[in-house]
Amino acid sequence: MEQAGQRREPHWLVQKRLEALESFGKLPLPESRYTKIRGLELGEFSLVPRSPTGAKAGDFASTREAVHIQIDGEVLTTQVPEPLRAKGILFCDLATAVREHPDLVQQYLFRIVSPHEDKMAALVGALAHNGIFIYIPKETVLEEPLRLVYLLDEPGVAALAHQIVVVERHSRVTLIEESYAKHPQASGAHLYAAISEVYVGDGAQVQFGALQNWNEGTFSFVRRRAQVGRDAKLQWTMGWLGGRLTMSAVESRLVGPGAEMEDIQVLFGCHAQHFDLTSALRNMAPHVKGEIHMKGVMKDQARAVMYGFIRVEREAQQSNSYQLAQGLLLNDGAHCDAIPGLEIEANDVRATHGASIGPIDEEQIFYLQSRGLEREQAKRTIVEGFLTPTLEQIPIAGVRERFHAFVEQKWDE
Repeated sequence: MEQAGQRREPHWLVQKRLEALESFGKLPLPESRYTKIRGLELGEFSLVPRSPTGAKAGDFASTREAVHIQIDGEVLTTQVPEPLRAKGILFCDLATAVREHPDLVQQYLFRIVSPHEDKMAALVGALAHNGIFIYIPKETVLEEPLRLVYLLDEPGVAALAHQIVVVERHSRVTLIEESYAKHPQASGAHLYAAISEVYVGDGAQVQFGALQNWNEGTFSFVRRRAQVGRDAKLQWTMGWLGGRLTMSAVESRLVGPGAEMEDIQVLFGCHAQHFDLTSALRNMAPHVKGEIHMKGVMKDQARAVMYGFIRVEREAQQSNSYQLAQGLLLNDGAHCDAIPGLEIEANDVRATHGASIGPIDEEQIFYLQSRGLEREQAKRTIVEGFLTPTLEQIPIAGVRERFHAFVEQKWDE
């Protein structure tokens, strides 16, 4: 809390940090029935971010785009082209937002995500002074995406971030979040923990694309939650490729009549990676619609668990919900679990789910080999056919293309 004093944060924020710090000492790690956290020693990580060294903003972005870049939890740059400034948007790091727009930050910070949900959320609540604050005024349409880039460089540093995205009514925006290891093959443990709060106003449209490719020494914990208003639309698109242990929890709350949500998540795991991915949908108003699509490919000794959960509140009559989870196992050592869940309080709804996990089909491999393909080429072709229908639903071309490129790299690892 000494850092908070040095930054001269307002009293209300310091109080929230103190409460989160107290919870950090009491709460357990976010383990689940299928995920036990092993090898993570929080005491080995420095909780004081180090200033980025030897890095330039031009290495990761052009001067013509709106981009926020963090390295090991510290801000390298946040830049906004003048045409966007003229539209009245706010796109600044969280510390600047607290200093220059305290009332607005106080209105939304920890409104839908509590720092008391688990130990990693409490850690972010207590110590994450960086991240991004985005505010899009009403009836504002942004044609170009806003980029968020998070890089891990030095082992032994806890990189923390808190994102707040507020999109007022009848506005439209695309966000692309990229999370990479600066040195993909480097050894040493990394820790990344983040919270995202997304507020989608009535009639607004938000596309949120995220692509993660940490190195295999990284423990990653991300909690994202969105509140979607009347006749608004939210689309999550997430690609998971890196990390030693990746735990992600996404929740979409459809609070306004006619709200819509789609969550598309794809993952490719290899070696001894472990992924624990949750997508939860809460229908809280009538005539809402939500879909969850999760698809994973596992090879070597990689493991994944995909939770899909839909809750239909009593008020959400005539809502429509669907969830699908599918896993493809490339060898005997790989493992994947798909766990759907439904809780329905209303009596006039449609809520369905599907789940399937299985090994790659040897007959398909044999057929493709009979057509002249080598066995490895045949497996790649089958995997591409498995992923393509889901990837084609991704509306953000950059996320779709980079995921393909990273999958190609992982085949050769």
